[in-house]
Amino acid sequence: MSLPPLWNMECLTWRIPLFTNNSDPGEDPGFAPPESWAQALAAVAQDLRCLRFGAEVVVDRLIWEFSINSDYNVTIGWQGARDIGGFSYFNALSMDTAFADAAVWVADIVQTKLAGYDFVQWPSRGRHLLVPRLRDGEPVWMDPHGDVTISRIGELCKNSTNYAAT
Repeated sequence: MSLPPLWNMECLTWRIPLFTNNSDPGEDPGFAPPESWAQALAAVAQDLRCLRFGAEVVVDRLIWEFSINSDYNVTIGWQGARDIGGFSYFNALSMDTAFADAAVWVADIVQTKLAGYDFVQWPSRGRHLLVPRLRDGEPVWMDPHGDVTISRIGELCKNSTNYAAT
């Protein structure tokens, strides 16, 4: 039995620590990943530091795995760590995807994986799970109960005490 063509494709893969205090330097194919994706991964990582509820997970040692296949589509994920599961997700988004679209996609995937596998509600505003969306071309976290923009993706922790619970 042969594997589907997707699994046989050559890929460029970067291993990027979620946080600069991670002692693992990561690895890359000798050049930087597309800037819009690097910024999207960094923005979502920054937001992972706040408004997490549920099982206690330590995200400081996680390392993004970002790949581009031979069709120039991306896969994101991370390997599991001590108290958090790993994942890898592909959805045929292009390496040329703009930052705003990439940030919303990454945030949505991470939120889904954390809730589904690690029983973590992130980000949560009281009883309301925030959702990543594009609003006026900007990637934001929204409270769907009232259609309220809470924060730009990547800036969730800046004022999280102002909206942690309502």
